[in-house]
Amino acid sequence: MLTKILDTTSERYAVYYVVYGSLAGEDCLVKPYFWAGPYQTLNAAFKKAEELKSSYQDDSFIVMKYLG
Repeated sequence: MLTKILDTTSERYAVYYVVYGSLAGEDCLVKPYFWAGPYQTLNAAFKKAEELKSSYQDDSFIVMKYLG
């Protein structure tokens, strides 16, 4: 049996890909899509975001608190 354990005492961070305008859909102007993570430290998340920006040549990767 699988058990999910939630740790509410520590914040986690993730990398999101942000789309704007018509790509975000009809109801919103900006929409973030989960891309990588979650990470326990902010530095780890920033490092991954920089890797993604470099490899995809796209500055639309951002770091936010993990929403999941």
